[in-house]
Amino acid sequence: MIFTEEILRQVIAFAILRTSKSLGIVDADETDVPGNVIDLIAASTGHKDALDEFVAAYEAWYKFHLEIYKAGTSGKLSALENDELIRLIARRDAARKALLAITR
Repeated sequence: MIFTEEILRQVIAFAILRTSKSLGIVDADETDVPGNVIDLIAASTGHKDALDEFVAAYEAWYKFHLEIYKAGTSGKLSALENDELIRLIARRDAARKALLAITR
């Protein structure tokens, strides 16, 4: 499986960093966030909600891929599994677009 749990963590960390920069929690050239960054982001409901959905959507998409990888059914999905994958991809993409829009 190419998309690993470590990559998932990096994607989420980047989303947190981007959100932090958009809110002025960290400067544009910084690469680290404070330990209480989620609490600071939570002060902005729209940003926190978008970040929460981004994380949930990516985790659900990753979990699905991990399950089919472990089952050995990658590339051989049933119609129901294919529909679920399409739904998860749509949710993931919508969450990414929403987070990008709010953090510009």
